[in-house]
Amino acid sequence: MNGKEFTRYVALWLGLATLVGALSGSASAIFLVSLDWATNFREANLWLIAFLPLAGFGIGYVYHHYGANSTKGNNLLLDELYQSKNPIPLRMTPLVLFGTIFTHLFGGSAGREGTAVQMGGSLADQLTKWFSLNQENRRLIIICGVAGGFASVFGTPLAGAIFFHWNGC
Repeated sequence: MNGKEFTRYVALWLGLATLVGALSGSASAIFLVSLDWATNFREANLWLIAFLPLAGFGIGYVYHHYGANSTKGNNLLLDELYQSKNPIPLRMTPLVLFGTIFTHLFGGSAGREGTAVQMGGSLADQLTKWFSLNQENRRLIIICGVAGGFASVFGTPLAGAIFFHWNGC
């Protein structure tokens, strides 16, 4: 790789990383604000907990009928990292976002990190189409999205890189 190719490669990845950071960071910000609202609303209206089974059924119904392979969650991200077959559907982002918010709204238990990781990976993989990335670069962009989602939901910039390194990626 000569100097010009190297400069182009670095510029491409700085741009892509910035875009992925903006997408995953914005998604996490929306998620955290919504989650805070849902928690406060539920605490002010404890009767909502009685509807948790109905909410769980509704979330499951939506995933079953509209989720396609998004139902695999984090496993779908890992599958695509190691055996690229299909694009990660953009629908994963709103499904996991609203599913987690509704779970919290009705008193269920769902972690923040899984939601942020799935949103980051799903949003980042959309760039594969826009920028015609090859398999190797697709893998890198998904890793960036997952790491960006993880780091942004906890407000720890290096956490995503460490998280992904420890999980064998």
